[in-house]
Amino acid sequence: MPSVELSASQLQRLGGYVRHLLPKWMPDKAEDLTQVAAVRVIRTGQLPLSNKYLYRVAYCVVIDEIRRHRYRYEVPMTPSLPGRLANSLAENPEIFTQGSEIGVAIVDCLETLAPERKRAVLLHLQSHKTADVARVMGCKPKRASNLVHRGLKDLRTALTRRGFTP
Repeated sequence: MPSVELSASQLQRLGGYVRHLLPKWMPDKAEDLTQVAAVRVIRTGQLPLSNKYLYRVAYCVVIDEIRRHRYRYEVPMTPSLPGRLANSLAENPEIFTQGSEIGVAIVDCLETLAPERKRAVLLHLQSHKTADVARVMGCKPKRASNLVHRGLKDLRTALTRRGFTP
């Protein structure tokens, strides 16, 4: 594999592409991501280093960082969920109690759902996309979408009956 070196102008263009593609809510990542992109270019040994290629590498690095940032830790459904849903950092005890009551109501209302809808809603509440719900449940994406939609509707109805308004 031929050795690839980035010239100062190529590194500057790469940094410009990263800054251009970077969302406004991540401005502090520009320099780090430029370095990550430069390392990717050097490791691939791709020649020639066209502007299109540099832009594509910058694009992939930025998308990977956005995905990494948006990754959410999966929280399993356990009996302690109501306590975790409560705002434990709240200084006002009333807010803590209200949060705890909502958590208990959600857990209780989830128990009233049909088993398939309950499973689909739990996956949805844990930030799984419809395609993931379909894969886990072994059904088509349209069916998973319907289960989530109808399950959430049933959950809202059950919460409204308990006095919690959307």
